[in-house]
Amino acid sequence: MVQFDNQYRQVKLKVVYYGPGLCGKTTCLQYIHRVTDPQRRTKLYTLNTATDRTLFFDLLGLDLGRVRGYKLTLQLYTVPGQVQYNATRRAVLGGCDGVMFVADSQRALAKADEESLANLMENLRANGLNPDTVPIVLTYNKRDLPDVLPRTELDQLLNARGWPAFETVATSGEGIVEAFSAVTQATVLAVADRLGLSSQPDALQRLVGNVTAALQPLVRKGPPPQVEAPVVIRTAMQGDDLHDDDLVGEAVRANVAMTDLNTRLDQLTDELGRRVAMLRSINEFGRVMSLAREPEEVTTSFLDRLLAELRVGCGSLLLLDHKGELVEVLRRGLAADPLARRNDKGESPAEVILASRQPFLARVDELEPAQLLDSPWADEVRGLSLIGLLAVPLVAQDRPLGIVTAYADQERGAFADDDLELVTALGANAATALANSRAWRSLEQLNRSLEEAVAERTGKLQEALGRAQTLAEQLEDRNLALEAANRQLRDLERLKGDLLNRIAHELNTPVTAIQTASRILARYDEMPPERAVKFVEIITQEATRLAELISSSLQALVLGVPEGRPAPTAVEIPDLLRRVLAPLKGDVAAKHLTVQVKVASGLDEIVGDGDQIEAALRAVVRNAIDFNRDAGSLVVTVRPLRRGAIAMVEMRVEDTGLGIPAEDLPHVSEVFWQGGNVLTAKPRGLGLGLAVARRVTENHGGTLEVTSEEGKGTVVSLLFPMAGAPQQ
Repeated sequence: MVQFDNQYRQVKLKVVYYGPGLCGKTTCLQYIHRVTDPQRRTKLYTLNTATDRTLFFDLLGLDLGRVRGYKLTLQLYTVPGQVQYNATRRAVLGGCDGVMFVADSQRALAKADEESLANLMENLRANGLNPDTVPIVLTYNKRDLPDVLPRTELDQLLNARGWPAFETVATSGEGIVEAFSAVTQATVLAVADRLGLSSQPDALQRLVGNVTAALQPLVRKGPPPQVEAPVVIRTAMQGDDLHDDDLVGEAVRANVAMTDLNTRLDQLTDELGRRVAMLRSINEFGRVMSLAREPEEVTTSFLDRLLAELRVGCGSLLLLDHKGELVEVLRRGLAADPLARRNDKGESPAEVILASRQPFLARVDELEPAQLLDSPWADEVRGLSLIGLLAVPLVAQDRPLGIVTAYADQERGAFADDDLELVTALGANAATALANSRAWRSLEQLNRSLEEAVAERTGKLQEALGRAQTLAEQLEDRNLALEAANRQLRDLERLKGDLLNRIAHELNTPVTAIQTASRILARYDEMPPERAVKFVEIITQEATRLAELISSSLQALVLGVPEGRPAPTAVEIPDLLRRVLAPLKGDVAAKHLTVQVKVASGLDEIVGDGDQIEAALRAVVRNAIDFNRDAGSLVVTVRPLRRGAIAMVEMRVEDTGLGIPAEDLPHVSEVFWQGGNVLTAKPRGLGLGLAVARRVTENHGGTLEVTSEEGKGTVVSLLFPMAGAPQQ
């Protein structure tokens, strides 16, 4: 019957060695005890009878794996084979999970073997056990003696059911471990339902694999070890004095119970020793941590000391950074910590463990505990030939600091609960030391900062009066700027009124002419065709004039832009010239003008507001076309030049008109100022062109220059600072 020991977190399976008297059962168990526990950490208990003994011990020296966090262990029993001890055999057989039947291979004892096997079947049924479901393995012992039955005859005599069978020599250990491994594996498979593994075939196979791996190194490869003398706990009454089967059964059970108590006492003694060693380790570790002042010293000492205490070489320390992200700060024996690897969602098992604030202990060959996230970390650990892992969150003053991990290999063996308890205690100590060292560093930094702050404050106090004076001056400048802005707003308001009046006035003449011509054309049937054509020309001319007025009025938008340098943007000069000249091709052709465009080599761009520069240059070119003579010339030149220490870009527009009178030159860039067209004596536009050009150049930190000579033409230069040049 499977026993679950919650105190020590163990699962115990009971295997009974059964057979006729003096067949070698006791020798088998003594050999198994010797090779599985060479350090004699567990005791071999025996109940003596007249010529045979009931022998049993807990097989604690082997790591057979874990089931749902419980360590898998075996209890091995032998029974006396003499006929008079049937009550003892029946009592010991109760609740068994597997049976090893040890047959004596000597020909003279064949009948005794047969009778003992029949007695086994009878006692199994007497205990409510089904011989067809209880795993049974046969050993044909004493194969080294003369006159033994051949294997085939023994199979015919004893193994009609086809049980696994092994030929053994108990005195030398030959075949003993192999047979024991077979009965252990069969027992584990038989109790899979009670272990909760029947629906988890992968976990069950891993557990069976652990059993095989644990026992394989014990297979005899050299001379047999010396058999350890058993410890005799209690001697039963002689068989002749035992007449009541119940009394014998109770005596056997009482001795088994007493032995179990002795086993527990041994376990408590071992646990007390481990506790004392653990306390010494914790005290020594605390002393080391108390001497550490810097966080780096704490973390390095902590991880190295922890791995040394666990007798492993693989582990890492991950701490939360200022962003709250888990970052690896130390690593030993690993290229990368598998628990720190993130899945597709950006989560890592280490973060899950830290968030839970609970220590984590696992063997990679077990299904339980459950996988952390959907992560291949367990496969990665197996790939590194590691069998166990341990991870403990580091928390100080209810604040998580990070997590420490450790990994165990096959040679060291998987971690136990004691290891987890030790690391948890060391982790708590280290977390406190780390928090203290960080606080100490912060305090030192704070002291230095305070000293620097006092010196800085002293200097700042001395600068305060100067800043106050500066602020007063800045306030005065701001007031002046505000007054200038108010004046500009008033100017813009006046500009708006003047613009509306001027537009209304300028629109009146062409609109009246168009309306008159339209009414006359309405009586088209009453007039000669040549007069109708004349009126159509009038309508066309006045419509063109309206379009020019609208275009001129749009220039006023630039005048409404606040003063100040616009955000610098690279403007390609070739593209700018195309946008300016393309819409004016018709006007150039109408006056038969010759146009030349000259751009200095290597001058590809200008920095400024492209829309404003385009509007300014178009206004200047428009004037050069409108006030030029028929068949005249127009030259647009873009070149770099220097004005003092300032590098500038000049956009120069030169025409061959009759020029501007000297008395008019000071007024040409005033808003709404118009000079008469000396060729037609008829003003055109709203008088905004050069005003717009002046505003744009000034906004860019440049200037507008106009020179003219009557009878020869006019030169208008728009000057813009080059990129990086100081503003004028």
